Amino acid sequence: MTHRFDGINISELTFDNYQEKLPSSLAKQVEKFLPPEGSFDENIMRRYVQSIRDFELEDPNSSMTLANRLRLAFQDMQPETICSRFPNADLPLKRRLRCVAEYLIRSGEFDKVKDDNGKLIKKRGILGKMVVIYQPLPKMLLILQKQKLLKNG
Repeated sequence: MTHRFDGINISELTFDNYQEKLPSSLAKQVEKFLPPEGSFDENIMRRYVQSIRDFELEDPNSSMTLANRLRLAFQDMQPETICSRFPNADLPLKRRLRCVAEYLIRSGEFDKVKDDNGKLIKKRGILGKMVVIYQPLPKMLLILQKQKLLKNG
């Protein structure tokens, strides 16, 4: 997958050329900080773009939707908890991922693991609380393939 900073020389960015040199999503992100409304000068603008670039390169999935991040985390099709698939995620991110998992359940891409009586099977998460185990379903892989997010497909 290409990265939105590929081919951008940040040191060449100016107020006159940032719209042509940056992808439109990034140009819009920068624009609100430029004069007359904003207070950036050109050096600050370049530092801001560099900070965004460093952050995105540190986390290659940061520009991806949470649904796709969740899909990729479960691409091995093994049932697991969100906590174990995202061990470094902070609590607010884990909450958002659980909300996204509910959306993926409604769309037929995930399910919660249940016993023969239909009761949820849970296991102890990283923080010691009992958490739900999610089971990815075949539709999830089809979505990843359609979006060309699988390396082998």
